[in-house]
Order: sequence, then structure tokens, then C-alpha cells
Amino acid sequence: MKNNMWYCDKKYIISIIILMSINIMAQTNEVGVFIGGSLFHGDIGHIKAENSIKDTRLVYGLEFKRNFNYHFGVHLSLKRGEIYAADENSSDLFVLTRNLSFKSKISEIGLIAEFNFKPYISRDNDYTSAPFVFAGITQFYFNPQALSDNGIWYNLRPLNTEGQESDLYPTRKLYDLNGISIPFGIGYKIKLYNMITINLKWSWRITTTDYIDDVSQTYVEDGILSNVGEQLSNQSNIAFQPGFQRGNPNNNDKYGFFGISIMYSIKDPNKGCDNITY
Repeated sequence: MKNNMWYCDKKYIISIIILMSINIMAQTNEVGVFIGGSLFHGDIGHIKAENSIKDTRLVYGLEFKRNFNYHFGVHLSLKRGEIYAADENSSDLFVLTRNLSFKSKISEIGLIAEFNFKPYISRDNDYTSAPFVFAGITQFYFNPQALSDNGIWYNLRPLNTEGQESDLYPTRKLYDLNGISIPFGIGYKIKLYNMITINLKWSWRITTTDYIDDVSQTYVEDGILSNVGEQLSNQSNIAFQPGFQRGNPNNNDKYGFFGISIMYSIKDPNKGCDNITY
């Protein structure tokens, strides 16, 4: 009887040791680069979000990732790029008539959680690919600009194109050039080599601002704008009257990225019990 108990205990202990070893081996760090394109869906440009890929601009970045096990990881993401949209590319008659356009540099730092639907870890040749989803939180920075008739790109925020800070519109304040966003997306990872993983990604960011494209409220009186502000606030052949809706303040702007990440895996050294994940 005692021998049987000892045998069972020994099997149990061995099983725990094996599970611990697997968890230790499954913890890896990855560093890599991202390159791809931008997406934008706001007041300016395409009505359908999926069409925004037609106006994509270059995006690049760095990623630092911690894999806790075969399914779950967290990474720090730094990205920099440009977004662009133009009403002339829309299929909506009013948007075409409005004829606004803009571009903006976009920078963000984010903390992203990632979940693999199939077991995957770099340096483990038993697992070579997996679809995944991800979501998190980012801080982003932007600065909308528009092209004037003289060929110069002007920063739009200082021009107060919707009457910000004027006596006629005391509730319209200058908007911040930064905000918080909630990124979410899907991807597919493929092991290119034992230490190298290729991630294909598509994502959107839900933001807290409606002014990435400088459009949200109504047209205002020309008299409260500078000459450049007057030109860039209304680029249509129609002289829209003050109070006519210029944008939709009920829908915040969204932006996103698509592209590939090339990640290099750095396996944790064996540090005994300090490195165990339960």
C-alpha cells in the first residue's frame, strides 16, 4: 500500500515538474520592427471605413514583447507615420461638394495584449503558425494640416476653422493634439526561422477626439477667420452659410494600421523558481 502511494506521489511530483518546465520554456521576450500602412475614418474622406486603404500612407515602428505562455503575451508598441484623407475620393455627393482634405503625422505609444487561438511560441518547432487577436490602450499625437492655394501646408489648429476661442462660439475650445485610443485587431503569425516570427496585422483605434481631421461642427462666419483660415475652412465652390453642418460631432475619428512585424526571440535564461508561471 505504501509503495503504491509513493508511486502515485512520485508521478504527481514528476507531472508538476514537467508542467513547470514547460511554463519556464514558454516564456520568451521578442524585439522587432513594424512596417505597413495607415487607415483613417473620420469626417473627411471615404464614407465606408474599408475604403480608407486607398489613401494609405507609410507607418513604421518598434515592438517589445513578452510571451507568458503559448497563448498569451503583452507588448509595448511605438509607431510613427502619416494619415491622409480627401473628400474628392468619396462616393457621397455632399462630401464631394465639401471638397476638404487633410494630412497629419501620427505617433503613438501603446500597451497591447495578444491572444493566440492556437499554441505558439518562437523557438519551439512543434508550433509554426497561429491566428491571433489583440487589444490594448495607446496614447497618440497628431497635428492636422491642409494644403492652401499657394502650395503651403498649414497647421489647422491655430486657424480656428470652426470658430474655436471666438466670442461667437464660446463653447468651442481649442482641441488637444493628443488623445487616448483603444486599439483592436486581428493577425496571423508564421515562424520564418527558429528565432524569427513574421506577424501579419490589421487593426483600428477607437479614439476620444473628433478633430484628427480638424472637422467636427459647423461652418462659421468668415469675418472671425484669417484669410488662410477662411480659405482652408471652406474649399468648396459653394459658399456654405454659418451654421451649416461641416462635420458630425457625434462620431469620433478612428485610425488604424496594417502591415507586418518581424520579431526576433530572446529566450529567458533558466532562473529556477523565480521564472515560473502558474
